[in-house]
Amino acid sequence: MWSNFSIIVWIIIGTAALLLDLATSSFLFVWFTLGAIAALIVQILGYSMFTQIIVFVLISILCMVLGYPMVKKIIKKQENSILSIEKNYIGEIFIADKDIKDEGVLKFQGVYWRVTNSGDYIKKGDKVKIISVKGNKIFIEKVEEE
Repeated sequence: MWSNFSIIVWIIIGTAALLLDLATSSFLFVWFTLGAIAALIVQILGYSMFTQIIVFVLISILCMVLGYPMVKKIIKKQENSILSIEKNYIGEIFIADKDIKDEGVLKFQGVYWRVTNSGDYIKKGDKVKIISVKGNKIFIEKVEEE
């Protein structure tokens, strides 16, 4: 009876931790999924619930201490490469697909961006230039026709 119950408990804990991690994108809870898998293996091998809990706690902590810094470093590298790509957008000129007084959304290279107008009123069809990028927002100004 207890063994079937503990199998279900470890599956629920592992699944809940994985879903929580997917929902938060924080990589803090996935380590508990690994701990639950280890505890489940220990349970299948016939060890006591006390041993399963110890294995769960130790594996979760060990994976978190060793894995979390590595994952954060990898994510930081990816963020930096994305930021450098976005910096290449500065100076790009494109046609506004709608009017923008102060803020709005414009399509640039197939992607909709939140934009802030740093210059004169922009009408649909005007040429605009990207002057800076901050996060998911681009700052634009109207390009004066010569």
